[in-house]
Amino acid sequence: MSFSGAFSNIPPVVASYTAKGEHGKLGDIDCYFTGKKGSKRGIFVNYDAFRYHPNVFQICDILGSLGFYVLVPDLFRGKPLTVDDLGNPKIMEEFMGNRGSWKASKAYYIQGIDYLRNSGATSVGILGFCWGGKVALTGLQELDGLVGGAIVHPAMVTSDDFGKVKAPLLAMPFNDKDMEMFKRGFAELKTKPFGAQCRLESFVDVVYGFCGPRGDWTDPTIAKRVNDAIQLLATFFNNIMPN
Repeated sequence: MSFSGAFSNIPPVVASYTAKGEHGKLGDIDCYFTGKKGSKRGIFVNYDAFRYHPNVFQICDILGSLGFYVLVPDLFRGKPLTVDDLGNPKIMEEFMGNRGSWKASKAYYIQGIDYLRNSGATSVGILGFCWGGKVALTGLQELDGLVGGAIVHPAMVTSDDFGKVKAPLLAMPFNDKDMEMFKRGFAELKTKPFGAQCRLESFVDVVYGFCGPRGDWTDPTIAKRVNDAIQLLATFFNNIMPN
């Protein structure tokens, strides 16, 4: 599978950005919608622990401009974690056991994926950032009918997360320690029928969270790596989703 040059019209990201999509409701949950409703290709996005941010909207808007219909539900209902929370073991234990768990997110995944399908998507994939990468990876294990998923600087992934994955995976780890574990996991994925469609790409040269709120996109090096990530995402989803 080729991952280079699939899209020549991806714009460079900018540090100051106004979202182009729309905010609305899906049932009782706030959501961000971008791209063309009715597209045959839908992407469900799980943001990171800091919730909505212009950087995440910009990535989603670019994917939307490339022909995907993108949905970003507010899984935290307006109450993200803070930087201080991340350093508090008690808060993080409570978070992962409750509102940050797959159990808390599963119904919203099903609702959002059903919405994308009912809106015309015949192929649906999922995308997760940081903590959302862990949840999205669980979704690839638990849910049927997804064409694949991508996880960007994922957090809390373990070696046990790969064996039950049911569809192609694109992963972008952010440190050397994780990279070694991902290499072992992808060796297992390569044995599956969809193994040739899986891709592991290292982003150990940039800061954790570079595609999300922690990313300083005024830094040309960071901005370039964000565009590299978007190119990978767009090409991966294009390859696993029929037009």
